[in-house]
Amino acid sequence: MATKKQPEETVQPEANDVEIVDAAPYDPWQDKRDIYIPKMSQTEQDTLEIGLNDKTYFVPKGKMVSLPYPLYAIVREMIKRRELTEKRAKAMSGVKPMNSSVYL
Repeated sequence: MATKKQPEETVQPEANDVEIVDAAPYDPWQDKRDIYIPKMSQTEQDTLEIGLNDKTYFVPKGKMVSLPYPLYAIVREMIKRRELTEKRAKAMSGVKPMNSSVYL
């Protein structure tokens, strides 16, 4: 036998309860973050070219720069991946090459 569900009561806040204030919308392009982009060698370019949303940004290397958060996130990820690649390359440099004549 099915019973009808009673509608749940909704509680309305009192006038003297917590006041809700509208916060300003978050704009990631106004959120600046500092980051250092290392220059790996003397022959490397002085700037890092970043493409985002059909725009190209040139960021100087070898000094501390302040970037909007979207560009900062890209650069931070690039630096992490570069460090991981270098770590793996260094680990693999200790591996002895296989004898290629075995596979002929």
